[in-house]
This record gives sequence, structure tokens and C-alpha cells, in this order.
Amino acid sequence: MADLHTWSGTPTEAETELMAERMRLYIFPNEISTEEQQEAFDKAVQFQIVHEKSQSAKIRNMPEGMTGFKIGDFSMDFEEGVNGSGLTRRNICPAAYSVLLRAELLYRGLEGRACL
Repeated sequence: MADLHTWSGTPTEAETELMAERMRLYIFPNEISTEEQQEAFDKAVQFQIVHEKSQSAKIRNMPEGMTGFKIGDFSMDFEEGVNGSGLTRRNICPAAYSVLLRAELLYRGLEGRACL
């Protein structure tokens, strides 16, 4: 399924700061060490904010990962890890993942390869 971003607002400073912390945890143990990596990281943060806002807008329809729905005494079930606050390969924006991967900010052992 295509990763279509429908939200077009401007993220607040607080949203950006909170997402940057979540993104730092996602790339851990790698550290940003070059200007190019910082630019990629900042871009990935913005992509992820827009991605999550777009996903929230979809809740009005049927959410991705829903495994059950009940109307009497309302009940809804989600696959494990779908709505957690931590970033995982399953819930990160594909564009953000691509930017981080190409900037060598993912996976242990890639840090510092840009200096070789």
C-alpha cells in the first residue's frame, strides 16, 4: 500500500522536539556525526510527524492493523505493536526510514562508514 500523507499542517515546535527524541531512540546506538546526517535526521523527523498525523486521520475509516470490531458494548482489537508510542519498522514512515538508512543512521556497525 502506498504511503500517502494527507495531513498538510505545520508541526509545532513541541511536536518536533518530541518526535526527535523518539527518532533518536529509534536510531540508537548510532549517533549523528555529520552535517548530512543531521539534515537527514531532521527530514526524517518531519516525515514521521506528517506520517503519524495522516495515520490518525485514517482512524475515521478502518484503521490498519485492526483485527476485530464489535458494535454492541463497543470493542476494537489491534495487532500487537500497531498503536504503541515507540517507533518500530512496522510503524515508521517509509520515507523517514529511507532517509535514515541512506544517511547510515540505522543498524549498528554503519556509524562512521561515511568517514572511510
